[in-house]
Amino acid sequence: MLRLGVSLLGLALAACASNPQRPADSSLGCMQSVRDSLPEGISDLRAHCLAAGGIAQRCSALEARMAGAGKELADVFSGGDPSWGDWRADKAGIQCARDNQDPEGLSSCCAAMGY
Repeated sequence: MLRLGVSLLGLALAACASNPQRPADSSLGCMQSVRDSLPEGISDLRAHCLAAGGIAQRCSALEARMAGAGKELADVFSGGDPSWGDWRADKAGIQCARDNQDPEGLSSCCAAMGY
């Protein structure tokens, strides 16, 4: 059963690399590229919305969910501030990415959702 789950995850991640606008081949590289492109001085929740949405747009929605979960898990073990608010902002960003294919639309959608 575990082997099947790992195989399915591998297939899903391999499919992620088919986006022609993808900034990096690896999941981590793609996520970091989006994170590094965020504007400076924005609120934490807006950063979550824009990062998750940007990862969903430029990498994949699966990778956006993985990045959000990984960030909150890292916060638990590193003395960070894990919160449901961050998770909700990530979900909003992924939803915004479904409805908006460009960065300006994503930004406007996150703002309209309160982020």
